[in-house]
Amino acid sequence: MKNTIHLLTLVVLLSACGATTPTDDLGRKRAELDSLKAVYKELGLKIKETETWVAEHDTTVRRNLPTVTTLVLQPSTFEHFVQVHGAVKADKSADLFAMGGGRVRRVLVKEGDRVHSGQLLVDLDNDAIDKQIAAAESGAALAKDVFDKQSKLWEQKIGSEMQYLQARSQKEQAEASLAALREQRRMSQVTAPFDGTVDQVMVSIGDMTGMSPVARVVDASGAQLEADVPESYLTRVKVGDPVRVEFPSLGDTIMATLSNVSKYIDPANRTFRITVRVPEANGLLRPNLLSVIHIRDQVQEKALVVPSRTIQEDVNGNNYIFLLDDAAGRKTTRKVMVKRMADYRGSTMIVPAQGDASELGGAILVDEGAKSVGGGQEVKVTKL
Repeated sequence: MKNTIHLLTLVVLLSACGATTPTDDLGRKRAELDSLKAVYKELGLKIKETETWVAEHDTTVRRNLPTVTTLVLQPSTFEHFVQVHGAVKADKSADLFAMGGGRVRRVLVKEGDRVHSGQLLVDLDNDAIDKQIAAAESGAALAKDVFDKQSKLWEQKIGSEMQYLQARSQKEQAEASLAALREQRRMSQVTAPFDGTVDQVMVSIGDMTGMSPVARVVDASGAQLEADVPESYLTRVKVGDPVRVEFPSLGDTIMATLSNVSKYIDPANRTFRITVRVPEANGLLRPNLLSVIHIRDQVQEKALVVPSRTIQEDVNGNNYIFLLDDAAGRKTTRKVMVKRMADYRGSTMIVPAQGDASELGGAILVDEGAKSVGGGQEVKVTKL
């Protein structure tokens, strides 16, 4: 400081001495400006140094330090899941058609009714077929009588073998025609293919049936989920993998396992199909009910897992976190370079860029406020 004062005094004395020319004045003023700039810079550095010392030692001054929260880094289990959307498919769900067609004569059930296999649901007007069946039954009975008589004669060596064979052929043809008519009549009636519940009746009395379904029967006691998974996950998904299934409409979640992984990749969307068997959930599962399927494709024991928000990236694309050091009552940040191994739902598994992961066990991680501090900066720790 004394040198600075002497320098200022010298500058003032020189400026007051003798008569000068304009050129001398310009040179002197330039020298004076350079001297003043040097003095100003030196004073600025001394002021900053003094202010820093006062701020660190004056207990009456409240320092405005960045506020952060922390958490302890402890090894934990990290799980990664593949998330896809699926739909419920009932094991037994059938749209029923009247194969023979006809006019609806009676509707014997209503929606919501429990039915058993083979029960008649919709009765069609099949009088024409009934008459054909009656005629065929008469013809079949006659052909049988003729065959029986011809068979007895043939046993007694009466008549020709040709007569016997013709009688047997006529009997078999009559029986086949009768069976075909009865099957035609059966197919024209709408019956339940299995035990279940009538989900919908699509016709009324008097309607003509055709190519459209007349009723739907569903049995939801057994169901499965089907979903399409991108082919990029082909090597990461396998039968038996644990899955968590969420039903957003039901507000329910169940745990299950992957029951089947298709061996076929759809060329249209480059996906393969997976199947998950699910139990009947209190009667609430419905065919085509949407679900969110989380397939666990990775699990790591004793991993370092941190909130994804604590990981930052420098200009070179390298990732780092801030740890907290406590020395002599001063809490300061320390920058540690890390590698991201996997991310899932806001959590990230990391390993140090150098060294062993166990070295970070028990370290204090800067959490909230990490993006507003730098390395080696003193901070104030608070609790949420």
